[in-house]
Amino acid sequence: MFESNRAIPLVSLADQKILIQNSDSNVRHKLMVLLLLDCGLRVSEMCSLRLGNFDFQEQSLKVLSLKKRSDKPVYRTIPLTSRVIEALSEVYLKLRDKSNNAFLFPTNSQRGYISRVRVWRMIKKNSSYTISPHSLRHTFATSIVKKGADIRTAQDLLGHASYKTTEIYLHVANQEKRKAISTIDQPSLLQRWKRRLLPKKNVFIINNTEHFNDIYVGRKKELKLLNTLFHKKVNTILLGPQGIGKSRILEMLDDKKILRLDDLRSVKKAVGEILLFVYDDDKEKVIEMITQESDIHRVMTKNSVPNLIKIITKVIKKNEYTLLIDNLSNITPSGVTALEHLKNHFHIIAAARQVKYSHASFLTNFQKLEVTPLPRLESTKLIMQLSKPLLSRIENIESYKNHIYDQTAGNPLFIREMIERYSKETLITLEHINTIRHTAALKEIDLSAPVIIGLSSLMVLRYIGGEFGDDTGAFRLFGGVFMVFALFSRSIFKAGKRKFV
Repeated sequence: MFESNRAIPLVSLADQKILIQNSDSNVRHKLMVLLLLDCGLRVSEMCSLRLGNFDFQEQSLKVLSLKKRSDKPVYRTIPLTSRVIEALSEVYLKLRDKSNNAFLFPTNSQRGYISRVRVWRMIKKNSSYTISPHSLRHTFATSIVKKGADIRTAQDLLGHASYKTTEIYLHVANQEKRKAISTIDQPSLLQRWKRRLLPKKNVFIINNTEHFNDIYVGRKKELKLLNTLFHKKVNTILLGPQGIGKSRILEMLDDKKILRLDDLRSVKKAVGEILLFVYDDDKEKVIEMITQESDIHRVMTKNSVPNLIKIITKVIKKNEYTLLIDNLSNITPSGVTALEHLKNHFHIIAAARQVKYSHASFLTNFQKLEVTPLPRLESTKLIMQLSKPLLSRIENIESYKNHIYDQTAGNPLFIREMIERYSKETLITLEHINTIRHTAALKEIDLSAPVIIGLSSLMVLRYIGGEFGDDTGAFRLFGGVFMVFALFSRSIFKAGKRKFV
């Protein structure tokens, strides 16, 4: 029953198959056997596994090597076979607690996880008391070495304690380790066709969206132009709808003499921040410049904005500092006045969804930079990068990409929000893809005016038909056209009036 290799008991393929079959009725037991046999874990390492040890995206397991004596924890990374992933999926679905800190094999004991004695008894029982957990670990190592894996790769996967061994194996490539693992799970032709035709999806829910902030796609043209304008000290206004990426573009500008403001809704607060910035946060010096008062907040209320701005402009050189203003969409008249004074002394780069034409007097020396939605190619690239943790759960990736682009029209914020919504689903089927929509991206079209115009036009055509051949028909026709125009003249003039820059 056992093959022999240097007096180490190894489990034959036939006995491995019997053990797995006997454990098949209990998904926890089956997963335990496969973790020992396909990952080469020590039984104590396997018992105390937490969900946070698994990288579901990379399909790998990170194990704390308990036998290695070190001041710092020593981990080893082990790629997972397909059958481990399938068994892990079944166990995962039944877990109540799916947090990273939750144990994979929880119990009500004081330690919180299954004991090694219970695992030992389970394996002995399912193998007619002929196989031990440690023999499965030895079988793992021997199997990958026999099938071509370097001995150093095997020892790195096993996490041996020897300092010399560890030093040698530190540089074993992950690709070599994955190649070594792939030699264990070699399905038959029938099994390969079955997996291809009826693939099992991973069910691991990954709701971590921290990587969103590290992903940035496109905007090379806008960034290049903005960088040129920045170095030339040209005042610039970035215009574009919500979520288009204006603030992200501004984040790319970095300089010691840049002050970033959220908006100008509270003008005195903004001017106070500028004063403190210019004086390197020296409140006493700012107060000394304005008054003898000791409370800067009382000072702010006693001086008008123009007077405070005069104090600022006296002590700085023209374009010495740059003001970045994230949002001027709701700028107030007092904010307009402040910018009219500041724009000739500070270099200003601001962003807004839109600026009312009545509030645009400060923009006389600004260059307008339109920020438009991402084209399909860049949108698809952003979708794929943001969706990387979800790819194993998506049933039809092409439908998924097309649906997100159609819903968001290339708006980066809407793309991020839709993918975050999809991340809540265990499996992303075609039904999920088609039913999940982004409300903000869907704009309702009011067809009432076109319908009324169309009906009125039909009335005009009726005049033509009824009066064809008569001299008065032309007058009635023109009269009908002017009547239609008169009915909608107010709306037409109102719509045609320029409201935003």
